[in-house]
Amino acid sequence: MMKDITRNLVGFIRLKVCIFISTIGIIGFLLFNNIGVKLLFVFLASFLISAGSYSLNNITDTKEDVINRKKINPFVLGKRGLILVSLFFLSGLFFSIFLSFYSIVFSLIGILTSIHYSYFKLKKYFLVKNLYTGFGISIVFLVGTSKIGLDVLYYYFLILFFIVIMSMISDLRDYVGDKAIGFKTLPVFLGYGRALKIVSALISIFSSSLLLFSRIIILLPFSLAIIYSLYKNKPLVSHTLGLYSFIFLMFWLVLGSVFNVYGYV
Repeated sequence: MMKDITRNLVGFIRLKVCIFISTIGIIGFLLFNNIGVKLLFVFLASFLISAGSYSLNNITDTKEDVINRKKINPFVLGKRGLILVSLFFLSGLFFSIFLSFYSIVFSLIGILTSIHYSYFKLKKYFLVKNLYTGFGISIVFLVGTSKIGLDVLYYYFLILFFIVIMSMISDLRDYVGDKAIGFKTLPVFLGYGRALKIVSALISIFSSSLLLFSRIIILLPFSLAIIYSLYKNKPLVSHTLGLYSFIFLMFWLVLGSVFNVYGYV
């Protein structure tokens, strides 16, 4: 019984995606700060806000998830799902208080963005879903920041660009279900083949851009692997590579912080 509840909860919050998003918050912190106690609060705030966002999205996207994943998560039924969503959001906002004023602001923006996205089902509108997803997820990059400068913004927009691409790759993965529901994602609107070419071109641009950002150049092998997997028409593999690339980058920056490899500002 407990095993089933745990498995359903993991699926409800989309644990792998939450971990991925949490790494973005940690990366944003480590790029401009050394390791400290605040890193724990960055992780908790990022993870809980992400858990709330994806739990809410699971509740509002039940129909297409039945088609794409062939099942309904029991937490989307009744009120307990919404109670968990509220607890996740409030807990994430609480931990942001221990960081900075900017952290509270960006946490609130992330929460409001995810609520707006899920409530109005913005996935129905062409490219709006991708832009909202990119903005909503990448905002956690700024949760751990104590200042906003050009250097922070450069990295932020690069991360946002990558998340938008990842969102498009997930649209390729969910093409059958989204088409059945009638959501105007890029593959549904333009056709799967054309969308695949566009996404491949965008990830190629991202790969080239990494050459200008030495601190995260370690992402380059992963982005090249994503290009190859898209060439082989394996969007699920591409999406998985994207998730694990940031986890690898996080550990890379942790080592850099421990051994003081990077000159933090």
